[in-house]
Amino acid sequence: MPRSPRDQRTVRRPLAAPLLARRSLLALAALLLAASSLAGARPAQAKLIYGLQLGATSAAADDGERWQKFGVEFAGRGGWELPIPFFDAELELLAGMSHFGGDPDDTPMVWNARVGMRGGVNWALYPQGFFHLGYGRGFGYRHGAPKGVIADIGVALDLTAIPYLRLGIYGAYNHMVFADAVKVSGGDRDFQWFSFGVTGNLVDD
Repeated sequence: MPRSPRDQRTVRRPLAAPLLARRSLLALAALLLAASSLAGARPAQAKLIYGLQLGATSAAADDGERWQKFGVEFAGRGGWELPIPFFDAELELLAGMSHFGGDPDDTPMVWNARVGMRGGVNWALYPQGFFHLGYGRGFGYRHGAPKGVIADIGVALDLTAIPYLRLGIYGAYNHMVFADAVKVSGGDRDFQWFSFGVTGNLVDD
């Protein structure tokens, strides 16, 4: 007995999901191909960027009650500018130390390594936003040496008018979540601080 048009539609309906999946994969492949073609279109404009940053730290309010409010930090930076039209984006690696003061028996500091991105519109003044994610380890704590995930988000402003050199300022919010069970300064499981300072970078064209 022949199926009615409604029955035929019912039989074909399960094929819609695989068809949508195939179309999505084709669309994704097309986007990846376009992105790779775009990246290869400007090979001469890709730049290596490396430098240093030096700044001050300020513990968040809850943590600042126990530790000296201000400290110092330094870090080395290295990255590669991605060739994206009308916008500068940099993939970078950051490694350094943040120090928070304290008494001689309890002087906390965090050594860390992070990977992340920054981007903005590069004129003579280069405003940027950035974020990083990585690993940190604390030292100088009376209750142990915590370690765990560390992240930051912030803004920066660079002067790019000088050839091969970028000088700038930055500000960031940092958050470290302890991964181990060590009781740190009364049992805290995370630590937050603000940082701000100056940067100097060399640009290899």
